[in-house]
Amino acid sequence: MKNDATKINDYLDFAYIALCCINFIIIAFICGVMLVSIERILDNYSALSFLESVNSLPITPSIQILVFSICAFGMLICLLYIKKHQEKLSWFNLIIYLGVLALCIVLMYYTSFVSNSILLVVMANYFIYSQYNEKRYAYLIFTVIIYMLCNFNITSLLSMVSFSDYISFFNSEMQSILIAVVNSLNTISIVLFITIMVMMIIKEVNESRRVLQLNGELQLANKQLLEYASLQEKMGETKERNRLAREIHDTLGHTLTSISMGIEASLTIMDEQPELSKTQLERLSKTARQGLTDVRRSVKHLRPDALERHTLKDAIEQMINDFQSLSGIEIRFACHTPTLNFEQDEEDTIYRIIQECITNSVRHGNATKIFVSIAVNPDTIIVLIEDNGRGSKKIQYGFGLHHMQERVALLNGTIRIYGLDGFVVVVEIPYRKENIHD
Repeated sequence: MKNDATKINDYLDFAYIALCCINFIIIAFICGVMLVSIERILDNYSALSFLESVNSLPITPSIQILVFSICAFGMLICLLYIKKHQEKLSWFNLIIYLGVLALCIVLMYYTSFVSNSILLVVMANYFIYSQYNEKRYAYLIFTVIIYMLCNFNITSLLSMVSFSDYISFFNSEMQSILIAVVNSLNTISIVLFITIMVMMIIKEVNESRRVLQLNGELQLANKQLLEYASLQEKMGETKERNRLAREIHDTLGHTLTSISMGIEASLTIMDEQPELSKTQLERLSKTARQGLTDVRRSVKHLRPDALERHTLKDAIEQMINDFQSLSGIEIRFACHTPTLNFEQDEEDTIYRIIQECITNSVRHGNATKIFVSIAVNPDTIIVLIEDNGRGSKKIQYGFGLHHMQERVALLNGTIRIYGLDGFVVVVEIPYRKENIHD
């Protein structure tokens, strides 16, 4: 559609230039014929008889009139060109239109109104290059009225010498040829104008089709956008459900494992050491309350409570100490960087993975010793968790491991799990250069 519109615009420009050229030829031809006629009359000493045959004094055609007509035509084209590039100033457009109209009348006057096709140049210019507004149509209507008036025998009304009077001193054959040439040029001018009008209609039809096509594409795009928005909303809901599921699973799994281990220990020592059993139960109560707080915070889209109140390193140490005191499992923590200042999503992921791995080591591996290590090199954060549990040759990915993978994947990291000799979990997360470690 765009290529077709470009071609039509090129054709319109070509047709308009051709129309201007034809009108230039008409004006030059008529002025030239009138000039030659007067010189012939003067050469034949027939001025008296010529004056007696006409009703009024003619305009004395001369080379100056011919030059003036050509210059007036050039000024007319210049004004139309200026109008084409100055559409915004209405008062300026009115002045230009009046100037154009005045030049057209002058040109028709000096050619004895033989041809009014110069007005077709003006109308074609306004059709092709003017913006679509009420003033444009007012100019066109007024120009059409003048064009129709000029089709009448205006020379008799203005007491002017007609073109036929000028060529009356030629023989009949030459008169026929001259009239035929003028009529042919006028016909070509009218045909070019009609061609321009037809191309303008085609352009408008194509533009309407293009607008309809764009509207259809826009409606389709809006429909696709609504579908995409709906899909994004569902994906967002699914993502949020998975996030909440991970948070609740990590919190409840760790907390319930700690409580379960603590209750078993309390049952073992209850008869022999009731005071120690009471202390253990108080710790279990505290752990249960903390787990409930974490679940509530997870539902409210907040971070683990430990990370809200402490740094990542302190939160991990507190989690390990609490778990050791309840379960009796030996857990060693090695931090190979002075501080652990990461982005919030990195800290949440590291904390939850360590929490999940400790829980799995006790729940599934029956481990008695766990080792946790965090290190940072220039490109990667490395987290290592290993235990002395029973391991597994074929690792089954349950809910916990699956969501551990999801957490790491969201950070463009990798996670590797080995189960031949106990369990070993290696997590590598790309190090963000904007993080600063003291």
